[in-house]
Amino acid sequence: MDNAPQGTIVILSTEPWGKMLLSKMHFALELAGRGNKVFFVNPPRPLPERRLAVLAGDLEDGRLTLIHTNTVRGSLFLRHKLFFLYRRLNGRYIRAIRKLVGGKIDEVWSFNPNQYVDLTAFDAERSILLLYDFYRGDHIVRAARSADALISVSQVILDHYKDTPPPKLFLQHGLGSHFANLSRRRLEAREFAASGTGKIKVGYTGNLLRTGMNIEIAGEIIGQHPDIEFHFWGPYSLKDNNVNSVDETPQQQLDFIGFLQGQANVFLHGVVGQQELSERLFGMDAFLFIYSPKKEMNGASNAHKLLEYISTGKVVISTHVSTYAGTDLLLMCGPADEQALPGLFARAIRDLPVHNSVERQVNRIRYALDNTYARQIDRIQQFITR
Repeated sequence: MDNAPQGTIVILSTEPWGKMLLSKMHFALELAGRGNKVFFVNPPRPLPERRLAVLAGDLEDGRLTLIHTNTVRGSLFLRHKLFFLYRRLNGRYIRAIRKLVGGKIDEVWSFNPNQYVDLTAFDAERSILLLYDFYRGDHIVRAARSADALISVSQVILDHYKDTPPPKLFLQHGLGSHFANLSRRRLEAREFAASGTGKIKVGYTGNLLRTGMNIEIAGEIIGQHPDIEFHFWGPYSLKDNNVNSVDETPQQQLDFIGFLQGQANVFLHGVVGQQELSERLFGMDAFLFIYSPKKEMNGASNAHKLLEYISTGKVVISTHVSTYAGTDLLLMCGPADEQALPGLFARAIRDLPVHNSVERQVNRIRYALDNTYARQIDRIQQFITR
């Protein structure tokens, strides 16, 4: 809650801090903004220093500090073949982090159960495991057992770990402050009209190098609608990309990006800051979501970008997303009917005034504003202090 005591919070991330902000970065910024002292621990990467962990510069006026951790050769083998030795190695990481924190840790928020398998070693007042991606394995079960709470944005993930002991909470993704401010402004000013540029604009955000998208259907939709502008924000190369490496990018993703670059009605904007991203998305007439329930690692059960789309009030045309099933927030295909998306898209564009009616836009915006990062932190604190 906003009036909760300030404390020291350690966030364990699966992605390094970078230009593209993910949920764990948004949580870190919000927690630091509340006066907490936040330490954001990047995943292991080769470092020039021989130490296991090193401090980086402060962000947010010194309230948020980055910690870089070094890779240890053979750690992956130890985790899968000699777990008792890996747990010792894990303890070394944790001791190095605790030394840099330099005092009592009030809360550990772990998004990285692949690396940190025993949260009790932090000796924190409370430890939270936040599974925002569907990780599997015995080491994930061990990490869950060491936590005081298990939180996920996917009921599919929570169901998979239903037999682990910590109390569990489903929590929707969070909406950042830049988006929330524009949502409130749109509600107050009643600015629900189309973009007004003549051409319909359809937006998409996210990492275009990520596997799990139905790129065949996306290409089909773009090719069938040369009169519509398709705008993409997010990494489409390794430049400014803190969520991919070169050996993680399949050739088919690179081919898809080549296809996009060759289309006159496609605009690739790359990675931009949150303020610019929110302003650009609020200029769209509709959004496209193309994760495949069959291919995407989380079964396309949820995604952070959806809440940002919804916050604009405009229609989201989507493959099936189980979290939103039974709601009127997305216009989506059935769970086994991805091939229907091009037809659904064409009908939605034809009936755009209906799908973007004032009533529907207001309902979407109000839903998004009930799920800001500030609101989600309140819910987490209520849950773990219960």
